[in-house]
Amino acid sequence: MASKIRIKVGTTEIEFEGSEEYMREELPGLVELLNDIAPTEAPESEDVSEILPEGDPSKQTLKMTTNTIATKLGAKTGSELALAACTHLCLVKGNDTYKRANILAEMKLATNFYKKTYSGNLSKSLKKLVADGKLLETAQDTYALDAKEKANLQAKLSGS
Repeated sequence: MASKIRIKVGTTEIEFEGSEEYMREELPGLVELLNDIAPTEAPESEDVSEILPEGDPSKQTLKMTTNTIATKLGAKTGSELALAACTHLCLVKGNDTYKRANILAEMKLATNFYKKTYSGNLSKSLKKLVADGKLLETAQDTYALDAKEKANLQAKLSGS
C-alpha cells in the first residue's frame, strides 16, 4: 500500500510517495535531512509599517479592516480587492495618495480574500481601475480614489 507525505519547514518543502514500510524506515532520516537543509531563521519579511505609513487622523472617516471593506463591497477579483485596499488606505488610514507597494501590502492584510496571483496581476488591476474611473494615477505608481468613487464608497460603507 502506497502512502504520501508532504513536509514543509520554512520555505523548503518535500513531497514523498512510497510504501508504508519504506516510510517507517526512512522517514526519520528524511525529516533529519530536511531540518539540516532548511534555513534556521525565518526569511526577513518586509516592515509593513514602512510600506503602510500612518495617514492623517483628521481624514479618517471609517473604522474597519480591509477584510471588512472587501466583504461589504463583495470583492471577488484582484481589481476589487485592490479597490478595497485603496478604500482602506483613504477612508480608514486617511491617506490621500498611495503607492503601488502600499496597495499590495494592504491587499495582503486582507487574508480572507488575497491570492498570490493578485500580486503578479496588480499592474493590470490598477490599470483597469484607472480606466474605469475609480482610481486616478497622480504620478507613476501613485494612486488616489476618484472623488465620485470616494463618495460612493463612503456612502456604501457607512450604510447610507
